[in-house]
Formats: sequence, structure tokens, C-alpha cells
Amino acid sequence: MKKITTLIATLVLSSSLTAQEEFFSETGAFSADGSTTGNQHRIEVEAGMTVEVLVIGDDIDTTLEATLPGGETIRNDDYQEYHAGFLRTFDQDGTIELMAAPLSPGTVGSYRVVARSVAAPGRIEVGQTIQGRLTESTASGERYELTAPAGTRVAIDLKSYDFDAHLTVLDGDGEESTDDDGGDEGYNSRLYHEFGQDETITITAGSLSSGTGGYELIITELAEEVAATFSGSLSTDSPRAYDGTRYERHEFEGQANEMLTVELKSGVFDPVLYISRPDGSTLVRDDDGGSDNNSLAVTTLPETGVYTIYVTGFGEALGGYELTIYR
Repeated sequence: MKKITTLIATLVLSSSLTAQEEFFSETGAFSADGSTTGNQHRIEVEAGMTVEVLVIGDDIDTTLEATLPGGETIRNDDYQEYHAGFLRTFDQDGTIELMAAPLSPGTVGSYRVVARSVAAPGRIEVGQTIQGRLTESTASGERYELTAPAGTRVAIDLKSYDFDAHLTVLDGDGEESTDDDGGDEGYNSRLYHEFGQDETITITAGSLSSGTGGYELIITELAEEVAATFSGSLSTDSPRAYDGTRYERHEFEGQANEMLTVELKSGVFDPVLYISRPDGSTLVRDDDGGSDNNSLAVTTLPETGVYTIYVTGFGEALGGYELTIYR
């Protein structure tokens, strides 16, 4: 298949490119036989550049696989609506080797690969709240860097009354985490991050469906003081919940307006955590908020009283667990 190339700037790039400047655009087409001939693209980048790459389909849900300078491989679908893409800051010169494909094999249609230079990220600190605004030109997200020493644990909240918040965290090893609607209310987003080493992470405050409007980005350091620990096990003697899953319960006394971090870990099953108010209604639920498949919940207690933590899993999950409450 024939590929039409349009270079918005020469492939000998300039580090002085301005924010959101498109420096590469190349078109291609997907064939019914699934042939990848003509779907391979090469994008030259320089050290220090922050680049956003998109595969924009003509009414096609696209995917991509890209190998970056240094060897990192990225696979993506739906980075921005139905368009595959990614955002990276490069520490060396080199070439992005990109393969575009439709999500559904055999889909026929055209697409465009676009690369844009992006402004350097802002800075945010632990304990800080930033008020920002997404506009039509920044609807794909505004980025912030957060630096902290090893062992620091934070909750990252993105809140907006104007759009459906979408939060992305890229750690120092290039591992990406995303959240939509995991926040404390409505369409807000929340992610937890534990710094395994002295590092800088990149946070993107974005929206679904290119929404615009105001937002708050909040970094909260999680409590370090251990208030209580429980070791237990889901077994065949554990009671069953209404959905048939096994559970165990633990009670603790809490004070109104007290902020707690509750962590649930298991090496043998995917744990799920529920915290109930003194009246029995659910205050918070978490699955996979912590590292690996563990649970981690941060909450502010609404009243003084006895709260109940329910430990459960999926299906016939059985095995030991560790529950820790931090104040």
C-alpha cells in the first residue's frame, strides 16, 4: 500500500520547538488482509524533548506498538478517545520505531501518525494543591513532575466539576498507571504511589473526551504511624457474603475528621477492602489501589464511632492476609 508523507518540519529536529508544535505527520491505510506493509513509521527525536505521539484513525479504533530510543516498548489503545498514543520525555537522541494497527483485525481505512513537541512539565510538591484549567489546546492533559525520596507514599487526587477527570502517573522506570472515577466522589480520579527509590514521577491531569474546564490536583502524603495491624486468613470456615465470597471482619474505633490509610496485602489472592461506617453503610471500597494487586484506601472519618473493615476477595479466594491501619 502507498504511504503519503508530510513533514511539518525537517526530521533534523530543533530543540527550540514550541509547546504543542506538530513536527511529524505521516498517513497510512489498513488493509483487509491484515498486511502491515506501509504501517511502520519512524520518528526522529532528540534528548530533552517531550513528545506526544498519536495514531488518529478515520473512524477507526487504533492501536500502536512502539520501540523507543533505549529499547523501551510501548503498546497502547485509547490513549485519547479511540486514538492510540503515548507521551514521553527522551533522555537520548534516537528513533521511535512505530507500528500502527486497527483494534479489530481486518478493519479497512486510513489513519495519520502525528508527533508533537510538548512544553516541559510544571512542578508539584508533596502536600501541595494546584488549581489549573484545561483548554482546547491542553485538553489532552497538563503535566507535573513530583520528586520524593524512597519510601514516600502519596495519594494523588484530580478533581473537577467541569469534566470527567482522567489521571495518569508515569514512574521513573517508565511504568504507567491510570485512573478514571477512582476518586472520592463523582467523576474524580485518584491514584496511590509508593516511591520505591529516590525518583521523579510525571503526573498528567487530563480529561475523558477532551473535556475542558477547571481542576484541582492534590498530593497528600500517606500516614506513617501504625495504629493497628491484623493478621488473618480467608478459609472455608469464613462466613460468606451475599455474593458468595468469603470474608473476615475487623473493628476499630475512630474519631470524627481523622484521616486514615488502610492497607490490605495478600500474597495468595487478590484482596478487596470495604470500610463500613458505625451505622453499617459503606464508607469506602478498594481493589488494587495498592502495589501489585493489593488494596489501599485513604479516607477521612465522618464521625466518631466503631468502624468495621471487611476483607474479601473474588470467587473462592482463600489464604492469608495482612491488614494495617495508619494514622
